[in-house]
Amino acid sequence: MSKAAELAEFGGGISSGPNAVEGLAKVYIRRDFNNNVTDSSLNIASVTDNALGDQTMNISSAMSAATYSMVGMASRKANSLDFHVVMIHDSADPTTTAYRLRCSNLSGSDKDPEFVSTSVDGGLA
Repeated sequence: MSKAAELAEFGGGISSGPNAVEGLAKVYIRRDFNNNVTDSSLNIASVTDNALGDQTMNISSAMSAATYSMVGMASRKANSLDFHVVMIHDSADPTTTAYRLRCSNLSGSDKDPEFVSTSVDGGLA
């Protein structure tokens, strides 16, 4: 059975364009904020390191609207109680071509976690 037939059978659909299967992430990135290195990514053109715990993910192929869904998580150091939180930066709303993240510990101090992962779901332009 072809992938298209499998998706149709389970209620999925295929749009036109690269990576346009509904239900799949259109953007993802796993990034080491601490060392300013991208471990793996999809549809990311570049990353801007704005400040401690503050980075902007620049999207290669634009999203169809800035109202996409995004999920994320951040790591903590092993054997440490210094947990990290990742969130959309409070000074910059997501756009169709970028989203800005802020990472902090639970007390609100900005931090560069070792691993930050985000995934974007929505339509491509």
